[in-house]
Amino acid sequence: MTDKQESTDFKTMTSTSLLEGLKDPNNQVIWRNFVERYRPMLERYARRFGLGAADAQDAAQVTLIAFNDSYRQGKYDREKGRLRVWLFGIARNQIRGVVRKRAKQEFQAAQSDSQTDFFARITDEDEMEKAWEAEWRQAVLQNCLEEVRQEFDAKTIQAFEMFAWKGRPATEVGEELGMSPNAIFICKHRVMKRIRELLPKMEEIW
Repeated sequence: MTDKQESTDFKTMTSTSLLEGLKDPNNQVIWRNFVERYRPMLERYARRFGLGAADAQDAAQVTLIAFNDSYRQGKYDREKGRLRVWLFGIARNQIRGVVRKRAKQEFQAAQSDSQTDFFARITDEDEMEKAWEAEWRQAVLQNCLEEVRQEFDAKTIQAFEMFAWKGRPATEVGEELGMSPNAIFICKHRVMKRIRELLPKMEEIW
């Protein structure tokens, strides 16, 4: 099987199957696919808390490597928590570490307690967990949409993304695509129905 074929198959692999593949340290295809699936979400999560692009990329990479190391050492127990719970714990600690370092530098430079306000907000456990759940849900929905793109014509998908995903008015979208507002609503209904059907499957995969 070629790398391209394995990469394509990966999109429908469950997290359990993916983790089984990670047990082999020489399986670089599985590792690349693992990174491809989770790194974008980890980077977006880090950016939510003010990290720049470089810091967010570093936090995501270290999170994935730390998880992989712990997993291969047998520290990850699926029965004690799903993959997203473990990734959250590692990501949270990495982000806190980056922000702690930055807050300390800012404080030393400004010599003002006001510079630590941002750090005080980011350490709120409830805030970080809610943001994580939102990013995870967004990633799952995005994968549903990628699947749906293969099932509907391009114009239907474009109408859905412009109207439902980006929130543009139906009349404006219709004028741009040469469709009636009612047709735009129908596109949204059809695509949303299919996404709801796919959602349980994608949640299981992730």
